[in-house]
Amino acid sequence: TERISSGINAEYGEEVPMMIVKSDGGFTYDTSDLAALHYRMVDERADMCVYVVDSGQSLHFNLLFSAAKKVGLVRDDQKVVHAGFGVVLGEDRKKFKTRSGDTVKLKDLLDEGLERAEKKIRAKEEDKKAKGGSGLLTEEEIIACRDAVAYGCIKFADLTCTRTNDYVFSFDKMLDDRGKTAVYLLYALTRIRSIARNAGYTREQLLAHAKDSPIVLEHEAELKLAKVLLRFPEVIEEIAETLQPHTLCNYLYDISTVFTYFYDKCYCIEKSRETGEVVKVHMNRLLLCEASAQVMEKCFELLGIKTVSRM
Repeated sequence: TERISSGINAEYGEEVPMMIVKSDGGFTYDTSDLAALHYRMVDERADMCVYVVDSGQSLHFNLLFSAAKKVGLVRDDQKVVHAGFGVVLGEDRKKFKTRSGDTVKLKDLLDEGLERAEKKIRAKEEDKKAKGGSGLLTEEEIIACRDAVAYGCIKFADLTCTRTNDYVFSFDKMLDDRGKTAVYLLYALTRIRSIARNAGYTREQLLAHAKDSPIVLEHEAELKLAKVLLRFPEVIEEIAETLQPHTLCNYLYDISTVFTYFYDKCYCIEKSRETGEVVKVHMNRLLLCEASAQVMEKCFELLGIKTVSRM
């Protein structure tokens, strides 16, 4: 048997060997993973290779990387990383399974998410209709909203926890429109976008105005929101360094929270009490709304979550 010592101590203090070729001439996962690493680092000349595999495989990847460096497959200026993650638990805090004990299939999970999201959206629309509310969603908007919420809530729940921790899967919590959930944040984004619509401005008009005029910040709530938005590049750099996407989820929630404070303290548009018509637009604040929406949309894009214009 060809053996390469990894230098990693096992339970009894002995070094763990990497099996390249077994005594019967067979190959193992170690062999194929080492060959794949050779292709990526030597043939493709990757600067960095990240393996996103559950944390239970950490010993295997420590062994693989250690062996690869010993035989010269990974240079000093190259980087190989195992981004381990925890397991998904059911609400009983045991490994997530179906009622019959089988492994949950992703397709079934997504289908259930779609069904639950659509049911909740239609219930809200019926409630709005019963109260004589305006601005009901069209059938096309309901379907778009359903897809964004269903897929978004599952992705966000998976990414919002520290990557290495286990987490409890709960549709009820995921679809809650309060707290740090995709539903709440998608709602927050649509509310921000509606401010400019109510003021009679398109996104293009706001962008054109921003090119010609600087945004003047005077109120402390305006400054607080601007400072949060300016953290965006730092957040991205931190995630690239730590490979912890939950940081971006936390940042999205921070924007939403600080924006709510800003909106409570600062009028963006003022309407006549008699006619309801817009009588004054605070352009600096409207531009701050646009900046908030753009940063939030980019965060959602990086998380792989689609946004909608109305909910």
